Amino acid sequence: MALSLISLEFLPFLGLSVVLMWATARRPAAQKWLLLVCSYLFYLSFGVVGVLVITLTGLVDFSVARRLGRSTEAITRQQLLWVSLTVNLGALVFFKYSAFLAGIVAAALRPTGMRIAVPDSLPLLVGLSYFTFAGMSYVLDTYYERIDPAQSFSEYLSYLVYFPKIIAGPIVRAADMLPQLRRGVQITAQDVETGCAYLLVGAVKKLVIADQLASHVSTILATPQHFNAVTLFQGMIGYTVQIYADFSGYSDMALGCARLMGFDFPQNFRMPYSAVNIAEFWRRWHITLSSWFRDYVFLPLEMAGRGMRNANVRASRNIIVTMLVCGLWHGASWNFVLWGGLHGIALAVYQVYGSSTRGRMHGGIQSAFHPGTLLSRMLTLSVVMVGWIFFGTQNLSIAFSYLWRMVTWATDGVALGSPYILPLTALVLVTHLLVNKDRNLVEELPTYSAPARVMTYASLLVALTCLVPSDTVPFAYVRF
Repeated sequence: MALSLISLEFLPFLGLSVVLMWATARRPAAQKWLLLVCSYLFYLSFGVVGVLVITLTGLVDFSVARRLGRSTEAITRQQLLWVSLTVNLGALVFFKYSAFLAGIVAAALRPTGMRIAVPDSLPLLVGLSYFTFAGMSYVLDTYYERIDPAQSFSEYLSYLVYFPKIIAGPIVRAADMLPQLRRGVQITAQDVETGCAYLLVGAVKKLVIADQLASHVSTILATPQHFNAVTLFQGMIGYTVQIYADFSGYSDMALGCARLMGFDFPQNFRMPYSAVNIAEFWRRWHITLSSWFRDYVFLPLEMAGRGMRNANVRASRNIIVTMLVCGLWHGASWNFVLWGGLHGIALAVYQVYGSSTRGRMHGGIQSAFHPGTLLSRMLTLSVVMVGWIFFGTQNLSIAFSYLWRMVTWATDGVALGSPYILPLTALVLVTHLLVNKDRNLVEELPTYSAPARVMTYASLLVALTCLVPSDTVPFAYVRF
């Protein structure tokens, strides 16, 4: 039985892990082994193959990083780096993209009369993309001498397999976690309260908001030809809220689990729908992934093309390439590629616009309710919502059908009345509009007065008790 952060079986597992971490607070070496055992037990619940893959790729990355730490010859270091990248990307491509690539080859050969069998997709290894990127960033940071190699294989595996983050992030880098492992973690009362707050907020986002939306939204996205334009518009905004509440809910729960065990992880979401431009959106959405692609894809492309005269053309090209790769990272589907391309083009347009207006824009920070700010937010959110249509549908045919019926404002089809979509959308979007987008209310909660904290926690518990649907759905980003 696979463990999940929202399953009842996970609670005693987490509680035991926290107690054992507290009991070994003064013994960092014991904590590493404890984390390793707990994480392997957690990941083993998803299958043996994943455990074997993460262990073997982890062994390669650890060995390569150790050699990089001792080697000074440029050619040897490059060869070692390519060994690690080949193993990591090879496993990712084999398990995630082999059927997709075989389908492309088969389609290309079809006009010649040649036929090749397209294999069924291999079983998806849960968390494959996340631990692959974590391992690659560790080796790359070691290669560029940004960090020192892990002191032992157990230390590195404790970082790589740590169970709150392995399934769907955040993509925690070795530079953030290894120092905490080495000095050992001690759990404070504030860590416990903040961790519980993250868990409660994340659970409400996932179970009360995302899962209440899931049934109606998934029906609309699957068969847009059956619904009129008003219903399709509801499905679009509903999925916009659902995917945010689902994924940010997981991230909050992962941060809460880590904080309960004394670890401080980077934030993964900061009010993304409050962004006034598409670049800001990507600084606030899935922050650890955005920064990963910036540091390990976009910046190397920029460095490689620094001889190009036109900086705007170079940056635009590299932004689009980066976002296409980001789209493909999400899954072996042309929908994801087009989703990434749409965001890449939007970012490139904003890059050109920003460079052309830089130096001519002046004045103070505009109010959140300034007409210009509201218009910018609406434009940004419109691009994001259109992109979610490609992200949330099964294939391009369905996605284009969905958009076409909205653009032509189709009146034929069923009008689905959902009691959840509009109220929950209003709740999330108004929160993004009214709350300071740079505040972290969960981190602030322990500083509030006792009555305010009790009321907040009680409200969250009541919501979880009364408003959770009977059928919960898996976290959306687990499949990536």
